[in-house]
Amino acid sequence: MSPPEPDSEIGSVELHRSAKIVFSIRHWNGQPYAHVRKFVSTARYEGWTKSGLVMARDVLTEVMESLVRLQAEVPGTQEHAFARIARSGGREIVISIVPPNDLNALPAVDVREYSNTPEYTGPTKKGIRFSWDKLPHVIRLLQLQAKQLRECEPTEPTTPPAPTPPPGGKEPLTGTPSTRDDIFHRLLPEGPKDFPRDFLEGEVATDTVIDLPPEPIEVAQQPDGTYVVRSPFGFFHPVRNSAEGNLIVYAHLRGHRTVHLPHEMIAVFRAVTGYKNYLHQLRHSLIQAYERKSGYRPMAEHQAKEVFREYGLPWIESS
Repeated sequence: MSPPEPDSEIGSVELHRSAKIVFSIRHWNGQPYAHVRKFVSTARYEGWTKSGLVMARDVLTEVMESLVRLQAEVPGTQEHAFARIARSGGREIVISIVPPNDLNALPAVDVREYSNTPEYTGPTKKGIRFSWDKLPHVIRLLQLQAKQLRECEPTEPTTPPAPTPPPGGKEPLTGTPSTRDDIFHRLLPEGPKDFPRDFLEGEVATDTVIDLPPEPIEVAQQPDGTYVVRSPFGFFHPVRNSAEGNLIVYAHLRGHRTVHLPHEMIAVFRAVTGYKNYLHQLRHSLIQAYERKSGYRPMAEHQAKEVFREYGLPWIESS
C-alpha cells in the first residue's frame, strides 16, 4: 500500500494563543477527505491532538450546510443539539450550541461524533469546539474544503444533491446568513437606509465627484491640522474637515465607489449627524431585540455587530 499523500492545508482558526483548528485535505487509498484537526503548542507539548474530524464530501456538505443555518440562529442560554448527521457504523455527527459558564462570554459551537454501539453510546473525542464568533471563519474554510474535494472528483455529476431542509421546513440559507433571522427582518424589512442618499435633505448641490478605491479607507488628521481620506495603497484625498471625511468613508462602507460631495458644508454636517443618530438607534434596537431572545447581553451585541458588519455600517461608540 502506498503511503498517504501529504496534507494540503486550507487554513486554520485560532482558538487561543496555544491552540488552533487546522483545515486540510488528505488522500487515503486514492480518495480525498476533509481533515479538521486541533493543533496545540505549549511548553509541555506541541503537536496534533485526538480532537478532530475526517469527512468525505457528502458528510462535509451536510456539516457545512447545518453550520450555515446555525449562523442565522439567536442562541439562548440552554445547551441543545441543533443538527444530527448520520454516519455509517452506528455513528452520527451532532452539532450543538454550548452556553458559556460566564454570561459575559459568547456560547460555543460543538461539532462532535457520537457513537451508538453495544460497546459505547455517547460523545467521542472526535470533534471540535469553538466560540460563536469563530463560526463565519469555520464555515468559510469548510466551503474551501468542499470546493477542493469537488475539484478532486471531476467525474462526479456537477449538480449538487438537494440539501436537507432545516427544522420547520424552511429552505436552507445561502450566502452570508448572519442577519437572516426574524428579528432582523422585523426591524429592517427593506434593509438599512442608504448613505448618503437617504440623509441628504432635498436637492443638494454637488461640485465634487470622487472615485473611491476598492480597499479600506480612513479619515486621518495631518501634522498641520488638516484632514484627508487615505488608504494603505495610495489613495489620498484632502477634505475640508472630519465630517466631510466621514461622509466619504461611510459611503465607501456601504459599497459606493463614487461619492458626490455636497457643496454646502451644512448639508454634510446634517447628513453625517443624521446618519450617526440613525446608527445609534438601530444598534440599540437590535441589541435590545437580540437580548430579549437570547437571554444575555454579549450574544446580543455580537449579533448586532454582525448585522453592521454585513451591511457596511460603522459601529460608532456612544460619546
